[in-house]
Amino acid sequence: MSATSLVVNRHTSFQFKTSFAPCTIMQISRYDLEALPREVMDIVSRAPNFFLGAPIVIDLEKVSTVEDIDFARLKSILIAQNLVPMGVRGGSARQLEAAASHHLPTLTIGKLSGDSSKKKVEKLSTRLVTTPIRSGMQVYAKDADLVVTAMVSAGAELLSDGHIHVYGPLRGRALAGVQGNRNARIFCRTLEAELISIAGFYLTKEDMQPMPESHGMIQVYLDHDEVRIETIS
Repeated sequence: MSATSLVVNRHTSFQFKTSFAPCTIMQISRYDLEALPREVMDIVSRAPNFFLGAPIVIDLEKVSTVEDIDFARLKSILIAQNLVPMGVRGGSARQLEAAASHHLPTLTIGKLSGDSSKKKVEKLSTRLVTTPIRSGMQVYAKDADLVVTAMVSAGAELLSDGHIHVYGPLRGRALAGVQGNRNARIFCRTLEAELISIAGFYLTKEDMQPMPESHGMIQVYLDHDEVRIETIS
């Protein structure tokens, strides 16, 4: 079924995730402040325009057993890369108290990885769009799959709680499973997007080079926290 696949491996101590809220989630998977400056700089350098001035919420769920986190240094690492730390979520009571003392309030933006969605994929309806989606436009298919039969311009944004299907050129941004549906997929014929995301895990245009040559449809899906791109023969 699959002709070509592309996956970006990120064996780093953290993972940036897109959010339906106007913030980027920084999910820390391993507390390593020695490696973090280099890792953050590497990821930000791939998409400087996307990250410039981006508000960041630090997700502590996976490191909630770490007793002492140096929030002052953590903030300085982010600020050095022109990121704006806004607050934290998902940590222990001790961590949240320590974060608050460094002006990082507890926030409830987005969903934690342990959250379970009660919505079944098969119950999702479909939103159909037959006209071009121009730059600056945003289309959100709430509790639905999104089907677009026209082109999606650069600077436009597609969001769906379910799958996204685009039958014209896909530029701009496409975020499927925005409420945490990790089984959501993106399907398109021409992938020229600035950003694609499944359940918050994303690839930027820089991450997607080189693109596989398509001889049919392209699908984007999530596999063990990795966004994969495959052509469907």
